[in-house]
Amino acid sequence: MAIRFFLIGFLVLQLTFAQAPSPVAAKVRDLPIGGKLTVLMPDGSEYYGNLKSIDPDSFTIREVDLKREVTLRYVDVKNVLKGYGGRGFGGRRVYPRRNLIAGLAIVGGLLVLVFVAVAADKS
Repeated sequence: MAIRFFLIGFLVLQLTFAQAPSPVAAKVRDLPIGGKLTVLMPDGSEYYGNLKSIDPDSFTIREVDLKREVTLRYVDVKNVLKGYGGRGFGGRRVYPRRNLIAGLAIVGGLLVLVFVAVAADKS
């Protein structure tokens, strides 16, 4: 009798974990078809494009730089971010938040130089 309860409990746990969507899948499903997204891969590569379709175990984007459709499995993706930025200095695309951080760092550095120059001029 105890073995039956153990097996039933084990099966319920298996079904529960098998149906739980991955965090990446949940993020992709929150995006509208045609919406812009950035896909971060575990190896450091990135894809930028528009969401074309959503499947149970994968999704397809229209990659803007490669100019082709790319199908990615949820388990192979590290993270998905909403939107994508323009091209940076090296020709690579830069996610908008990174542009903001870099811009703030440059402005902060320039302000420090101005303060140092003013302080040096007064002494």
